[in-house]
Amino acid sequence: MITASKPLGDFVERKMFYGIKTGLNEAFEVTAAQRTALTKSSPESKTIIKPFLGGQDIRRYCIEDEGRFFIVIPCGWTREQMAKAKKGAADISDRAAWNWFSSEHPKLAGHLAPFTDALKKRQDQGDYWWELRPCDYYQHLEAPKIIFPDICKGPRFYVDRSGIYLANTAYCLGMDDLYLLGFLNSRLCWFAIGNISIPFGIRAGEYRYRLIYQYMEKVPIRVINFANASDKAAHDQMVKLVEQMLELHPKLAGVRTPQEKTALERQIAATDAQIDALVYELYGLTGDEIKIVEGSK
Repeated sequence: MITASKPLGDFVERKMFYGIKTGLNEAFEVTAAQRTALTKSSPESKTIIKPFLGGQDIRRYCIEDEGRFFIVIPCGWTREQMAKAKKGAADISDRAAWNWFSSEHPKLAGHLAPFTDALKKRQDQGDYWWELRPCDYYQHLEAPKIIFPDICKGPRFYVDRSGIYLANTAYCLGMDDLYLLGFLNSRLCWFAIGNISIPFGIRAGEYRYRLIYQYMEKVPIRVINFANASDKAAHDQMVKLVEQMLELHPKLAGVRTPQEKTALERQIAATDAQIDALVYELYGLTGDEIKIVEGSK
């Protein structure tokens, strides 16, 4: 697997990030109905209430979006907004800043106020207790990215291009490369992860693995030589197959009959098998090596 490969950490240029750490998720997480209520009289509040997923919501080639949202007030945001409105100098007291925030975003302030004491006790806070801890990768959360849970018992990688924010039970890679997505969801990749990561208990008879950076960065990614016609063709075929998977998987939730479900599952399995075969070919695995990978689960 190592020939013509690059460690994932290098492949993504170290752009692997964990989700938001708040120290008090219950204060910042809201439902779709709450978001509507919070922004009704203050439409500008919509810009700081983001769609949100936890690791449990991320599946293989799809997500289970339950309409969760997150109040994202970055460290430094209050001072920046007050400066734009010419409402304060660089050094602004908590009381003055809270008065401004309450007046500009009354519904949000009203939502956060009951959590005041708990929010003030957090280590994960910004310049003010209603802000989040300093973070220099918000732009990657809002940009196209590959997302996955922190712990799982099988490959659960998905590409998000809608700017979804993540809880700290999930990670993202700062690129939306469909070739990479196909490999990450392949049998060979999971075989590699199983030999790099450490099992984290057993669920339903299968080991779960932690997908933290120190393990994931070592996963060998086959580098495509686009000057090579065969390599380019394999890359393009992978992208085509992954696009099919991204279309097929979400349809499972909407099937109406057992016959439709069976037909769709067969189509998914056939496409999956094509991806696995393509990955084996790209990595130059022998028949005996493929048997080892296929028999590992």
